[in-house]
Amino acid sequence: MAVYLYTIAPEVTLEFSGVLATGAAYAGVPHPPGYPVWTVYSWFFVKLLPGSNIAWRVAIGSALASALTCGLVALMVSRGGALLLEHRVGFSPWKPGEQDLLGVVCGYVAGMALGLSRVVWQKAVIADTWALGVLLFATMLCLLMRWMVTPERKRFLLEAAFVFGLLLTSNQELIVLTPSLLLLVMLGDQELGRDLFPLSAFLAITNWLGSKFALFPWVDYYAVGNGPLLLAFLLAAVAAVIAMIRTRRVGFEWKPAVLCALVLLLGLGCYVYLPIASMTNPPMNWGYARTVQGFVHVVTRGQYERPHPTDELGRFVAQLWTITKETGKGFGWLYFTFAVLPFYVSRQAGRTARNWLLGLIAVFIGTGPLVVAALNPSADLAGLQMVAPYFCPMYVVLAVWTGLGLVVLGTLVLSPIGSKNSSCRTSC
Repeated sequence: MAVYLYTIAPEVTLEFSGVLATGAAYAGVPHPPGYPVWTVYSWFFVKLLPGSNIAWRVAIGSALASALTCGLVALMVSRGGALLLEHRVGFSPWKPGEQDLLGVVCGYVAGMALGLSRVVWQKAVIADTWALGVLLFATMLCLLMRWMVTPERKRFLLEAAFVFGLLLTSNQELIVLTPSLLLLVMLGDQELGRDLFPLSAFLAITNWLGSKFALFPWVDYYAVGNGPLLLAFLLAAVAAVIAMIRTRRVGFEWKPAVLCALVLLLGLGCYVYLPIASMTNPPMNWGYARTVQGFVHVVTRGQYERPHPTDELGRFVAQLWTITKETGKGFGWLYFTFAVLPFYVSRQAGRTARNWLLGLIAVFIGTGPLVVAALNPSADLAGLQMVAPYFCPMYVVLAVWTGLGLVVLGTLVLSPIGSKNSSCRTSC
């Protein structure tokens, strides 16, 4: 936060900064898709912070959101590192204070790696919507981790579903994360994930109807012609069928499954704010969302060209390589080395830790390759700069893996020393 405050933009910047700052100042309706959650969040900073200009106050909200995201990454690394190594020989004899210190240091490094990565830092110091979106994603991921540790406490899963709904009001492209989340839930609770399969089937049918009859343009934007996304849904469906065969029953967890769908819709219900705000006729009233036509226009981003998902395998592979290079430049190639270390000890870890790592792989695919397929980015510099912020959630997963890798490395390096000192104390 101190770094962000030192480097924060003193006033309005380029692109949509002026539009967003005006929308936040009057709690209005910024450009599509309206950003209801972000607007209310930034409106509080406009009203509560004294002095300076509106854009600076909104930028303070972005800085705080990014700083909190870094803290959540540090929290997940600290707790996840202990979870990953609790069954590893050589780690358990450590004193609790030593384990905590290792988790704190590695979590700090992971949080700073994320917070000072190029794209995250750029969006944390200006009036923009991206910082809050990344915070919501990290919050959802943290709640899912907490739920996987204690699957019987389903309120954490419900809270994660609600936050996912809030996230979709700002980052609609993350609808492609749905099959990844379904797979993660199946890893945490096979029976609940099995009974969430009808949701996957409903989305698939909705996609088919939208492509045939143009009934659901919002879903149609990201799903029609998107081979990687359809493959991900197919894998989720196969996992659900396997779960049905293994458990030999279905429907016994329908209540929490329905509750997850309802709280997700409750989060999406924040879009109701748009027509209410539009009725006050604020200075920033994009699309006049108080009418049905205007509301649909804003929510479906009607004025923008619809996405054209990648439909060629060769082009998709080339795009993945391009995004990998850009991620290495923006996040840091060195961290990639540490990000693979958690999988080195995954076979020795407990079941919960292994499932969490597998869930992170699913989320990484959803925030990386599936987003690439949905956006179909061009290889020119302008196109890469335009789509770079969309991969900030992927940076969160990379930061968590980096921190966990540092925990593993610290254990490998320090365990022999700890064992030697312990032996010396015993002989004395």
